[in-house]
Amino acid sequence: MTPGTPHDAAAPAAVSELVVRAARWASERPGAVACQVGGRTPRSATYREVARSVEATVAALAHAGVRPGMRTVLLAFPGVELGVLALALLRLGAVPVLADPGLPHAAVRRCLNAAAPEAYLGIPLAQAARLVLGWARRSSRVCVTVGPRRLWPGPTLDGLRRTVGGEKAAVRWPPPAPDDLAVIAYTSGATGPPKGVPLRHRHLTAQLDLFGRLGVFREGTAVLSTFAPFALAAAALGATAVVPAMDPRRPMRADPASLAADILRYEVAGMFAAPALLDRLARHCAGRGVVLHPLREVAVAGAPLPLPTLRRVRACLPEGARVVSVYGATECLPVAAIEGRELASAMGDGEPGAETGASGPTAAGTCLGAPLPGTEVRVIAVTDGPIPRWRDDLAVPPGAVGEIAVCSPAVSDPYLGDPAATALARIPDGERVWHRMGDLGHFDERGRLWFAGRVSERVRTAGGDLYPDHIETLFAGVPGVRRTALVGVGPPGAQRPVLVVEREPGAGRAGVRARVLELAARHPRAAVLRDVLFHPAFPVDARHNSKIRRGVLAGWAARRLRGGGR
Repeated sequence: MTPGTPHDAAAPAAVSELVVRAARWASERPGAVACQVGGRTPRSATYREVARSVEATVAALAHAGVRPGMRTVLLAFPGVELGVLALALLRLGAVPVLADPGLPHAAVRRCLNAAAPEAYLGIPLAQAARLVLGWARRSSRVCVTVGPRRLWPGPTLDGLRRTVGGEKAAVRWPPPAPDDLAVIAYTSGATGPPKGVPLRHRHLTAQLDLFGRLGVFREGTAVLSTFAPFALAAAALGATAVVPAMDPRRPMRADPASLAADILRYEVAGMFAAPALLDRLARHCAGRGVVLHPLREVAVAGAPLPLPTLRRVRACLPEGARVVSVYGATECLPVAAIEGRELASAMGDGEPGAETGASGPTAAGTCLGAPLPGTEVRVIAVTDGPIPRWRDDLAVPPGAVGEIAVCSPAVSDPYLGDPAATALARIPDGERVWHRMGDLGHFDERGRLWFAGRVSERVRTAGGDLYPDHIETLFAGVPGVRRTALVGVGPPGAQRPVLVVEREPGAGRAGVRARVLELAARHPRAAVLRDVLFHPAFPVDARHNSKIRRGVLAGWAARRLRGGGR
């Protein structure tokens, strides 16, 4: 057995490691703060308080009829209560169903109806959506309101807790085992309808172990996460989870001043955020001369980290702080990581315009770093159809662009009720399985993985395929350019490449277009570009507001070109 393969991972524990770790900190560090909610109305809870609340909540939910294996919708705002509910459900052996509330209402309804949950825990607004919009209305037979009752007679969580009183949650069922289903998550829906991703307790354990190796979630430190599941991971790893006051449905509307204040007030040493929100925070700090002096580790995930964002973030951090770009997917997280200084060096950080080397962008895409220990990664030939079984000859030579495939202890179960999508995404390999990430990339001579864009978003011209991240990274940092997106207009094989630009405030179109086309003409990969369109605000995914929905932009670009728009 060779080092660096999934088989090197530790053998599964006898019970769910996530549950064990939550109990461990309550025993070893009962007075330490487990969760700190920021904003104007701060609230905190120690590990002891969380453990007691979990115990009472387990008894309350069991009294309401929640049972092991029961799929349970969980819709509440990030904070102490959400963490307590998630741990209580995991302790019960119930299966939380997590759909992004920021998705269109019809998409949330499709996600929840596909999961067919029997229990539904939600704030009053979520309960109203169940009744009015049909969110899991037919399948849910146990419904509990988190917070005050509004317009319906069902039980509330607080009421159930009062009913059971001081009663201890008797261990009526064995703790969940590693192979038991732990949670049903959903993909972000950036390039298609969100897909249900079943994760077992051993998958969550593998994720915790892999994240623990990144060094961002450190025991005894405060970690701020703008994505609720990673706040739970931080607490499970012994850190204080700092939860900012923000609406998970609209992450980009989070107040950067409030985020900065929380980081300084609670001495936050680690942070987990998506590139778009991190960029918003960095711009706020740069404009006011704010240095986030407690921050030592920043993990960025949800989309590739652009160099201009990296520069802005590093400018508002103290000397010696690390920025780590993390690559992965809902179905397999994390996969690879790279520290910001290495990322900048690999991508030729410097003034835009040079074709190669340390003086400018290389048009090689975005460097994702080396695969994490315990994770195998291959780059395979691009195909739009299923691959029935793994073959060694699927892999392309080092340096060649292909689709990224991953084999890891963190790879999830097949998609929920979607055999067609599963057949496209999985490659059987004996007792193992490879997950096709749907991303394009290549390995460099140092064994580092590079991202070139999504397979479904490559632009298929008569002269060959163009890869979005090869082109878009060339224009990062061009004066007046905030973001770019390469899209194709027309039928595959004869598509017309179009660069869509989102401008910085105040930048004039004529000047930006001239600078973009002048740079494109000097680079072989971008020389085919003739069309530059301007869009006021790119459509993005609901979860991180960082993944550009290029399929939507392609339709918009086609309409603009037909109408003669520029």
